[in-house]
Order: sequence, then structure tokens, then C-alpha cells
Amino acid sequence: KQQWKDLASETTRSIEAEQFNGKTHDMGFKIYCSVGNGYRLTANPQYREVLVQAAKTLATRFNPTVGCIRSWDHNSHRWDFPVIIDNMLNLELLFEATKLTGDSTYYQIAVSHANTTLKNHFRPDYSTYHVIDYNPKTGAVQHKNTHQGLSDESTWSRGEAWALYGYTMCYRETGDPKYLQQAEKVAHWLFTHPNMPKDLIPYWDFDAPHIPNEPRDVSAATVIASGLLELSTYSNQGKDYRAKAQTILANLIDHYMSPPNKNRGFILLHSTGSKPSNTEVDKPLSYADYYFLEALHRQEELQSGKVQSDLVRKNPAGQLIYFPDAQGNVIPDFSHVGYHQGDQKLPNVPVVVTVKPSINGDDQQIIQQAIDAVAAKTPDKNGYRGAVLLKKGLYTIPGSLEIHASGVVLRGEGDAEGQTLLKAAGQHQRSLLKVSGTGNYTVDQARQQFVKPGYGPVGANYVLVDRPKEWRVGEQVLLSYEMNDAWIEALRMNQIEKREGTKQWTAREYKLNFERTILAIRGDSVFFDNPLVMAIDPRYAKVAVIPYTFDGRISEVGIENIRFESDFVSDTDENHGWIAIDMDKITNGWVRNITARYFGYAAVSLGAFAKQITVMKSRCLDGKSQITGGRRYSFNNDGQLNLFKELYTTEGRHDYVTGARTLGPNVFSLSSAERTHADIGPHHRWAVGTLYDQIVTDGEINVQDRGNWGSGHGWAGVTQVLWNCTVKSAAVQQPWTSGQNFAIGVKGEKVAGRLKNRNAGYWENQNRIMSIGSLYEQQLKDRLK
Repeated sequence: KQQWKDLASETTRSIEAEQFNGKTHDMGFKIYCSVGNGYRLTANPQYREVLVQAAKTLATRFNPTVGCIRSWDHNSHRWDFPVIIDNMLNLELLFEATKLTGDSTYYQIAVSHANTTLKNHFRPDYSTYHVIDYNPKTGAVQHKNTHQGLSDESTWSRGEAWALYGYTMCYRETGDPKYLQQAEKVAHWLFTHPNMPKDLIPYWDFDAPHIPNEPRDVSAATVIASGLLELSTYSNQGKDYRAKAQTILANLIDHYMSPPNKNRGFILLHSTGSKPSNTEVDKPLSYADYYFLEALHRQEELQSGKVQSDLVRKNPAGQLIYFPDAQGNVIPDFSHVGYHQGDQKLPNVPVVVTVKPSINGDDQQIIQQAIDAVAAKTPDKNGYRGAVLLKKGLYTIPGSLEIHASGVVLRGEGDAEGQTLLKAAGQHQRSLLKVSGTGNYTVDQARQQFVKPGYGPVGANYVLVDRPKEWRVGEQVLLSYEMNDAWIEALRMNQIEKREGTKQWTAREYKLNFERTILAIRGDSVFFDNPLVMAIDPRYAKVAVIPYTFDGRISEVGIENIRFESDFVSDTDENHGWIAIDMDKITNGWVRNITARYFGYAAVSLGAFAKQITVMKSRCLDGKSQITGGRRYSFNNDGQLNLFKELYTTEGRHDYVTGARTLGPNVFSLSSAERTHADIGPHHRWAVGTLYDQIVTDGEINVQDRGNWGSGHGWAGVTQVLWNCTVKSAAVQQPWTSGQNFAIGVKGEKVAGRLKNRNAGYWENQNRIMSIGSLYEQQLKDRLK
């Protein structure tokens, strides 16, 4: 409800001043649990600033000699540099700050604190000391004692809970197995201790002398429950941990909840703040309620089996929010792809010519004459000339059919066996159906404007120019990146390991022309229909906005409801139909409900000038060729702003694939591949901005430096997003510069890739179920609301 959101914003503002309070170690509790949640739910940049400042302030309490963050400043007669086990919970703020800023200092402080605490806060049985007092000059341990527990050698319940929660969180943030092992050992201690009650709601201290007549500490129980639920997702003992957490929550609900409108608004009763000082004994505590609600939320997520990404997620209203990295880069919006960028459904164009299979074998001539007859008609107001309907039956095509006019649809009566079949007859390679306009785009170089110096993050949909008034809304432009030698060197693509035929990259080959349309002009900002999918970095490229026209490009051409097959003489035959549908120099076209079988290269191949094409509900089956390079690229895309959706392949090599300098956004979605012979993914030489969305394969998806494969493939791509894919294995590497690649919710084995000394890309929620099934569908849904 909006009123709850408004109230949350108002109350959160009241604590924001704590970001500058250098006298407290509780910065994580105060800021991360309030402002941090606000940022995760709203992506409000003001919250981001508060989080970073709070981390800076907390870091001032770190002593590198000790290796820890100081806890209290009071009671200097008792200790010199006290560190309490509670402090583990503040580390989450530091981990978050590194993700927000890219500054690893915060991460290093957090890891140092966790490691030092692991070394000194635990007894051999994995029970905890509450307070460790260090010599701030030497880092030596001076005393091990308590402040809120029964005695120095007792185990304070909430302290043990902080340890369980803290090391589980550290494992999530670092992947270091020693933290997971520590959390598991703490859990074992908790649930094998003889003084743990049957309802799993601990007494305030495990060594309290009058158990069972001692106060309980509900706050310890809620922290344990929340920590266990997260730990259950990492540990092979997860089933047991989840069952124990559910027991805790059930007992809290049944026996420890406050009646409604009582207890000053608190939810839970019977916590213990500090028994030795007789403060907050058998009272409600705010952090008991906080971790209770967090545990309930985690339980709900686990019961649904679904998790969210840290980079793009749904807010409570079900809308996507995006979280930038330190340079402002976000996962881009991939929804403006395909036929009319997804703003229009595929049309049902009226039939104007009907064709039946010939008796004398002149099928190719008859069909071509029908296509040409429709091409000669005047288009209607929507640009359609009409459809050629191929009635059910076999059509023998010894050569190629061609469509070179806008508004022509070639339609069959179905792509199943026994319906409309176009057969590529004869023993020579060719495309059975060619759809193409003519010429190239023409640029108006005199009106070129360079983008103002400065970094342009991935996901932004605008650039800054000096003379914005010279543009007009609706104008088509090239966002042109002219890469330089420094970029080649930074990518190390002038150092590809040599073998016969290897070519090093050169800057002149990398003028990357992204096609965009101007949507708005505000001040010196020019806004585009599609986002940047490669960051603008002045060190590596001059970037210009250049108007263009493409008069020879055709549009509104569709191929649908047809089965394509090729003759062949063996499984390795190379002399037969190679591509079923070959499209280039076309915009706003479509292919739907087709099957291609036995072709050597592709069912559908889109050339570099194919733009805003939708290919959907189609199949590429049982390719026939040698199984080697340059064969079986089942659905191949070299164009821009194209959508491949709901596809199926068998016996392919590179089933869903892009070529050199394929510029996005482009999307492969909700598709599968079986009996694969190579990998899915960008194939070579810097594809930019591709979403692989819910792809299922019994083979590999790889985004990597391919080194000297081919003639020097090198880095295959950047801003390549694997979302909720299922694979046998996946390698996702980060290029040396110019961006990131992502594996989010990938189910399958994570592998290093062909060249091992490469940085891993961004991996998250491996082998988990994403709450957002299809990122493309969710982005489109959000945009069209």
C-alpha cells in the first residue's frame, strides 16, 4: 500500500543522520536494515548515497593491526579495543558498499574482520565468547570475556545466533567455504546442546544456572531461524536446517506473539536484552521483530522455490527495479526488439493469391510468379500488399525463391509432416528462400555530432551532444563507436596466441554502428529508443551520433506455417540445401511456425542489416553436414534488435548464435536445443548486448575469450546475459575491459572456459529458480503497462 511506503520513507529519513555517527559500530544494524531495505525495494539513489557514507563511517573504526572493527568506546577501564560477536552483522553493509562503489577496501575490511573473529571468538567446540579485547598496538588478544552473557566462559544465546547468521552471510558474499563450514559447525553446536529447549527458543544463556526457570530470548531464536533458512540453501544439510527454522517460527507464532494492538506495537514477546544488567529482560525488542519478519519472508521465498537477482528484481508492486554498479551500469532493457519492437502483434495479412502444388514440377516458377504478382500490388495503409497462400502438399524447389518487396507474406497451411512442404531439391548449396532489400544505409556525415566526453553507462538511453537542436524526434541515427588501438591493447586482442591463419584484431575493423531512433531531446540530452549495451569510455573510442537513411531496406515481410526440407545423400553431405530462410536488408519482418529439416547451416539466418525481426515458434531439425566449423548454426543472428522466441533444435552445433560485431539489444528466449554438437552463445569477435533468456540445452552455453579458434575469434562478446538458462555446463568470462557478462539463475555446471586465466563474469543464483522466469517477458510487460 502507498500509505505504508510513505510511512516507511518517513521513518527511514529519521535514521539517515546515523550515517555520519562514527561513535557506533552498529552502523550495519541501523543503516543496512533500514536504508538498505529501502534501496533494495525502490532503487532510490539517495539511499545508495547513505549506504556508501555509512560504510565510510564504519570503516573509520577498523584497526588494520587488530584486523577488526572496534565495537564500544565506553568502559575503557575494562578493555582497550573490544570486539563483540554482534559485529559480524555489520559486515553486510561493507560488502554492499563494495558492490555499490567498486572499492574493494570495504570488502577487505569485512573479510579481515570475519577471519580475525573466526580465529579468536570461538572455543574448540564452536561456542562463542561475547567480547574479545585486543591490544590496539600489537593486535594481541588480551582478554576473552562477556558483557551480556552469564560469565566469560558461558555462551550467550544471541551471540551464538549472531555467529550463525554472520558466517552464513559471509559465505554468500565471498563464496569462501571456510565460512560455510563455520556456520554449519555453529548450527551443530546449537542443536546438540543439552540446554536447547524442545521448542528451539533458547534461554538467554546456554549456561544459565536455573534452567528451565530462566528467561527465554526470542531475539536469539529469530536470528537463528533467519540464518538457518539462508544456510539451508547452501548446505547439504539444508533439509534439516529448514525444518528446524520452521519449528522455531511455528512456535513463535503459537506461543510468543503479542496480542494485536498490545505491547506498544511490537510483534513478539519474551526477549532478553541484557540479563546481567537487568535491562530489557522478558521484554519485546525491535531486532527480534526485524529478524522474525525477515525469516518469514525467507521462508516464503523458499516455499515458492524462487529467488531474486541483486541486479534487477521486482518491487512489491511487481515492477522491475534496476541496481547500478559503481559506474552506473545496469542490466539493459531488452524489450524493444523484434517486430515493431514488440509494440505490435504479428499481423494476419489477407490472402490475395493461392497456389497449389504443380503437376509438371514447375513449383518454383509458379510460387515465384505469385510472389512477384503480390509484390506488384499497391500496399495498404499498414504497408501490406497481401499473402501468398501455399496449399497443402509438396513443392519441389531446385533453386531459390526470392522476396525483394515490402508487404509480401508467404504462408503455408502448416509446418507438420503432410502439410505445406517446400523441398530444396538437387545437389548444391544455397538458401531456399531469400528475403532481402537492396543497397546500404546512407549517412549524412555533415550532420555528425560527437558525444560529449565522459563515461556513458550500459543501460542509459541517452547521450549528451553540443547541438541537440539540430536533431528531430523520430530521426534514425547511428550511434557509432570508433574503437582505437588502446582498446585493442586493453582487450589483449593484439596478443592472440598465433597458429596458422590467426589474425590479430585491428581497430579499423571495429567501427560499431548501433542503429537507434531519437525519442526525445531535452537540453543537451538526446534520448533513444534502445539503451546503450556497451559503455561509452573516452579512453577507447570516439562516439558520434550520425543520421542515416536506408531506402533499399524492405519491411512487413512474413514467412509462416511452412515446412522446409532439403535433399541429402548422407549425414555428412555438403552439397544440398544450406539455409532455409535467409533474410537481410529488412526491418519489421517475421518468421513464425516453420520447420526446417536436413539443412546444412540454418533454419533462419539474419544478416547484418536485418533489423527488428521476430522469429518464433519454429524448429530446426536433424542438420546434415560435416560436424565442423561453419556448419549447423540453427538460428543465426548477425543483425540488430531481433527476437528469437519459442524455438527448438536438434543435431545443431551453434543453435542460438551471433556473429562478429553483432550489435544489440538482441534476444533469444524460451527456446531449447537437444543433441547438440557445440555451444550456444556469441561465436566470435565482440557481439554486444544479447539476452539468452530461459534457454534449455543438453550442451553448453559459453561467453568467453575464444582465443585463436577460427582465425582469431578472441572475445566473443560483452553485455551477454544468461538468464534462467538450463545447461550441461556454462563458461561466462569478463573481458579485460569494456564491460561485463552475466550468468544469473543458470542451472548446470559452472566451468572456467577454454582459456583459464580469465576473470569470471558475474554469477548469481546458480542452480536456483528465479522469481522472474523470463526477463524479456517481464521487461516487455513492464514497458507496455
